[in-house]
Amino acid sequence: MGRITALARDIYLVSLAGTGGLTALAWFDLWRRAGAMTHGTGAGMSMAMAMPRPMPWNFPDLLAAGAMWSVMMIAMMLPSATPMLLFFSGVQRSRAAAHGLGGPAALFVAGFLAIWLVWSWLAAGFQWAMQASFVLSPQLAVTRLPLAAALLAVAGVYQFTPLKHACLSRCQSPLGFLFTQWRDGAWGAAQMGVRFGGYCIGCCWALMALLFVVGVMNLLWVALLAIFVLLEKAVRRGPWPSRATGALLIAWAVYLLRSPAA
Repeated sequence: MGRITALARDIYLVSLAGTGGLTALAWFDLWRRAGAMTHGTGAGMSMAMAMPRPMPWNFPDLLAAGAMWSVMMIAMMLPSATPMLLFFSGVQRSRAAAHGLGGPAALFVAGFLAIWLVWSWLAAGFQWAMQASFVLSPQLAVTRLPLAAALLAVAGVYQFTPLKHACLSRCQSPLGFLFTQWRDGAWGAAQMGVRFGGYCIGCCWALMALLFVVGVMNLLWVALLAIFVLLEKAVRRGPWPSRATGALLIAWAVYLLRSPAA
C-alpha cells in the first residue's frame, strides 16, 4: 500500500511539474513575442524575425504564425486540462509499474496538444487570409467594426448552442469522460487525449476567435480568456456562466454595430 501511495504521489508531482513547466515556457515565449511586436529593434529584433509580417506573406511567415498560435494555445489551454490530467494520473497509479512512471499521462497530454496544434495551424491560415484582405491591424486585430461585431456575435450565439454545452459537460466531468472514453495501453492514452482535446475545441473555439477582435498578441486578453476557460471547466455551475458570457458578447456586438464608426 505504501508503494502504491508513493507512486501515486510521484505521478501527481510529475504531471504537475510537466504541465506547469510547459505552460510557463509557453507564457515566457508569448511575452517575448509580444515584446518583439511592440519594439522590433535591438534585443527584440531576433524575436521579431519569428513573427509573421503584415503583408505580403511567404511560407516562412506562415510557419511563424503557426508557431505563434501553437505556443499561444499551449499557454491558454494546457492549464484547463490539468484537472483532467491529474484525475487520469490518479486512475493510472495502479498501472504505474507496468507502464512506467507518468508515461500514459505524457501520452494523454501529447494527444491533447496534438489536436490543439492542428487548430492552431487552421487559425494561422485564417489570419493569413484576413491579412491578405487587409482587415487586420499591426496588432492583429480586425480593423472593420462589422467584421469584429460578426465575430463577437458568432462567439456569443455559440455559447447558447447544444454543441457547446455537450462539449463543456464532458470537459467538466473527468470521471464521466473516462468512463465513456477509456482506452487501454499507450495508444489508448494518446487517443483519449485527442478525444478530450476535440471536446475542448468544441467548447472553446469560438472564444479563441475573440483574439482577432481584441488583438491576437494582447497578453492581457489572452490571460483573461485562459482564466475564463479554466474556471468554466473546473467550476461546474451549469450552463449559466456560458450563457451570461454569450449575452455579453452579443451585447458587445450590437454596441459595435451601433457605433458611429461602423
